[in-house]
Amino acid sequence: MDRNEVKEIVNSEIKKFVDDSLDKEVKKILRSSNSQSRDELITTIKNAMESVYKLLWQKKEFWKSDIK
Repeated sequence: MDRNEVKEIVNSEIKKFVDDSLDKEVKKILRSSNSQSRDELITTIKNAMESVYKLLWQKKEFWKSDIK
């Protein structure tokens, strides 16, 4: 076996793992209510929604008067 064959085998095994196992593991982690990943994801979504709301609130006058 040469180096390229080993690389191909490793890449195919990594791809199989990602396709099969990683998605399932992430799903399990995010379903757990005491997961740090879930908490971080919720915080990120909350911050994004707050940012959008604040931007829309700041542009309130534009939405009321300039768009017709």
